[in-house]
Amino acid sequence: MSTEKLEYIIPTEAQKAAQRKRSIAIGLGLAGFCLLAFVVTLIRIHENMNATYS
Repeated sequence: MSTEKLEYIIPTEAQKAAQRKRSIAIGLGLAGFCLLAFVVTLIRIHENMNATYS
């Protein structure tokens, strides 16, 4: 085992702000994709119900 100390990188405020913006953008993109998948699923279920009972 080594007794060397680990060096940590401390991000600047600009880097923290950029990371936060990226995280928000990824979160919104994921939420949008989930909403799109949900809407498409509802439409397909509705179409199948209409086809079954027509």
